[in-house]
Amino acid sequence: MSRYLVGIDLGTTNIALAYVDTTEKVKVAGPKLHTFEIPQLIAAGDVGEQELLPSFLYLPGPHDLPPGSVDLPWKKGALEAVGLFARNHGAKVPGRQVSSAKSWLCHAGVDRTAPLLPWGAPPDVPRLSPLEVSTRYLRHLIDAWNHAKAKKPEERLEEQQVVITVPASFDDVARNLTADAAKQAGFKHVALLEEPQAAFYAWLGTRPAREATKLKPGMRCLVVDVGGGTSDFSLIRAGEEKGELVFLRDAVGEHLLLGGDNMDLALAKTVEAKLPGGRVDAAQIGGLVQACRNAKEAMLVPKPPKAFPVTVVGRGRSVVGGTLSIPITAEDVNTAIFEGFFPKQELSAEPNRVNRAGLQEMGLPYVADPAVTKHLAAFVRQHVPPDSPVDAILFNGGVFQPAVLRDRLLDVMRPWFSAKWKPLVLTSPSLDLAVAWGAAYFAWLKHTGGKRIGGGIPRSYYIGLSTTEARAKITALCVVPRHLEEGQQIDLKEPELELTLGRPVLFPLYSSTVREDTAGELLTLSPDQLLQLPPLHTMLRGGKRSGTKQVPVTLSAKCTEIGTLELACVSQENNRWKLEFNVREVIEQTPQEAEAAEQQPVLIDVWPEDKVQAATELVQRTFVPGSPAAPPPQELTKALEAALEAGRNDWPTALCRRMWDVLSDVADHRSRGPAYLSRWYNLVGFCLRPGFGDPLDRYRVEAVWKLISATSAAGSKQPAVVEGGADYWIMWRRMAGGLNAALQQNLWAKLRPILLPTKTKPLAKPSNNELAEMWRAVASLERLDAKTKESLGAELLSQINRVPVPPYLFWSLTRLGGRVQLYGPLNTVIHPSVIERWLETLLEFRPTNDTERMGWAFCLAHLARKSGVRAVDISDEYRDGIAKLLHTLKVPAGWPQMVEEVVATGGDDQSQLFGESLPIGLRLSGG
Repeated sequence: MSRYLVGIDLGTTNIALAYVDTTEKVKVAGPKLHTFEIPQLIAAGDVGEQELLPSFLYLPGPHDLPPGSVDLPWKKGALEAVGLFARNHGAKVPGRQVSSAKSWLCHAGVDRTAPLLPWGAPPDVPRLSPLEVSTRYLRHLIDAWNHAKAKKPEERLEEQQVVITVPASFDDVARNLTADAAKQAGFKHVALLEEPQAAFYAWLGTRPAREATKLKPGMRCLVVDVGGGTSDFSLIRAGEEKGELVFLRDAVGEHLLLGGDNMDLALAKTVEAKLPGGRVDAAQIGGLVQACRNAKEAMLVPKPPKAFPVTVVGRGRSVVGGTLSIPITAEDVNTAIFEGFFPKQELSAEPNRVNRAGLQEMGLPYVADPAVTKHLAAFVRQHVPPDSPVDAILFNGGVFQPAVLRDRLLDVMRPWFSAKWKPLVLTSPSLDLAVAWGAAYFAWLKHTGGKRIGGGIPRSYYIGLSTTEARAKITALCVVPRHLEEGQQIDLKEPELELTLGRPVLFPLYSSTVREDTAGELLTLSPDQLLQLPPLHTMLRGGKRSGTKQVPVTLSAKCTEIGTLELACVSQENNRWKLEFNVREVIEQTPQEAEAAEQQPVLIDVWPEDKVQAATELVQRTFVPGSPAAPPPQELTKALEAALEAGRNDWPTALCRRMWDVLSDVADHRSRGPAYLSRWYNLVGFCLRPGFGDPLDRYRVEAVWKLISATSAAGSKQPAVVEGGADYWIMWRRMAGGLNAALQQNLWAKLRPILLPTKTKPLAKPSNNELAEMWRAVASLERLDAKTKESLGAELLSQINRVPVPPYLFWSLTRLGGRVQLYGPLNTVIHPSVIERWLETLLEFRPTNDTERMGWAFCLAHLARKSGVRAVDISDEYRDGIAKLLHTLKVPAGWPQMVEEVVATGGDDQSQLFGESLPIGLRLSGG
């Protein structure tokens, strides 16, 4: 049994550690909560202790600091600094400071295990993944504790019972990554706790006597938690059980990536507008944001100065030269913070969910509307009964350190209830330390069996079973009711369902925060009564060689302690197929999207079955030996178009995927000869393009990979035909988006010796046609790392002076270096400084014909395209020059426009980037 019960607030801006010593005598009011003062670098070569460990990591350059400057008592030869020095010194050295790792940990638009931080740093700076940065923060806590406090091996921090807090709205991926970071750091006994609950536990563990008796059964407490990176709202209701006061969590708000970081960024943009030239680069912005954070804190005190100077560190050409000092005034703060983030709003206010208004400057997917008060109004309207106002409010998070912001929010909320509304404002001894204290108090309650906040989960969950033909209703089965206690399991004996084994299947999942249905209840509802969650799509198997079949099953469900839904299908023989859903990320159409959808013509993605069957027979007769009246493979496509009575470009997505099922069945016969193999590649790539867009595409593309990777069956009498040729690479180019990072890397390994040959091992040169398709295929692999893409781009640019220019060159450069990718994550986009070097070479090129001119101009437009993400976009100087050039050329008007402003990729441009038209009914997301 561990001596210490530890709570860790792994915050976006600061980290805190609190603990309970179980050897100490417990008073009637509860255990004593201790704060661990964390040893860390205060200045170069100077180690001190602080209550908070700033969530910053600094990566020194080779000549930045004297040797040993970032060493710690327990770590000589350290290569990075964590904490106060990393925050302060890192702000002075653009491009080498890591911040907001917690926000990146919940960013679904990047590979959170890939090295991408510091975001926007120059290419020569080493990168770390959000997971690795979080791990290093936790490892620092372990080393600091063990150095300062652990006198015995059993007192080492990794041996203690530890509770780490996460935002209430963290999705299960981010929760699991937090748990992974703790495991990689060395912790052995870890539990997760939601931050708003931790703040409330802190109040329970430290509440003043005058407040303890004021919160009575039936009262509702609103926890408003606005930290550095996230905003969380929770509703906790007081109840009574056997004469004792108990607390139940009634509701949790949606995930909001919105907090103090956004406020600092808003102030930074205010300062930036006052600079000569009006812009700093991506490496400078981090230091400017940190300087604005200090200014914000200085200007929100009771008696602020008239102005506060903000220093902007100069850097390189095309940006501010030298170091400048710009004053932030009270008016700047009022406009940015009060009007931007805490504006006065009616209770009926709806947050804007479409236009991000520049909030992606740091590369993070911040919420569209920065008004915290709008999001809070939506939460209150949904979860607080109109005739029962909020009785108490608990503020949490560093944003509310200034009393003026707490008062502002109360003033905004007062008209929502009544002019006389005066809630009980619960006292928090320290907004910086409350979450860590609450986590330690929660650990003590778990340890002693004390009463914890009840109420179970705030949502009910439903499995979609079928949809009416008109798609007006959803038939759904309630599998988990609201208020189910975490860890409790529900076994539904009925209804009995049929589960498909042996092929990919889709499980629609829905949720509601207001419905009170019972488990096992079958409902027919309109879509607007439920929130749609990401569905589960997987392949279930019934055992080796069992094939495809239907088995009767019932459902078993529970919600885990870290907030993920576990669902199992149970057969009569008690075989169990476990499914795990993400229950945190809500898919919700915005009003603008819904309105646009209503204005679009309804697409009937269903093809007459008799025509589909005729096409199926044609494919089978062509590929299966001995079939009568078999069309030769060269004529199969035309025969299919005739049978389906539609040209192949008019086949909708669902029909294309149906045809893949047929091609999959005849895959073993593709090796009859080169013509059969070529036609199979051609049709498979066409029917599965672009490799994503349908929930089951991932499994279809992986099935193609396995088919091609598998060796010929033993004893096969079919002649072997070597996989390859131009059509082979066209197929992979078409389906590249469906290949995960590992498979794309595998495909690149096959291409590397040919496209980037070394002198040691000459290879047989492919035909010009096949070589062109190899380049187009590799350029479509957007999940390759940026360094690999940079090498490929350099090789292409070395060929630009060939006469004629290789036909694949400009298209491949466009895909490799585009500022907005079709499907790839942000962390694989090539650094803008590299693209600027590419542009210098491209601008020297002189096209000799219209084909070259259009390919060259299209490439220039996409390399210089404005994405709205500062660390991705090239400098204004280069972009302005490209825009002026494009205006002088006879090119579509949209090309210079995409360089001058942030615009969505049009259908024609998407098709050109993809390489051909997309299936009807499918549109790439872009970026």
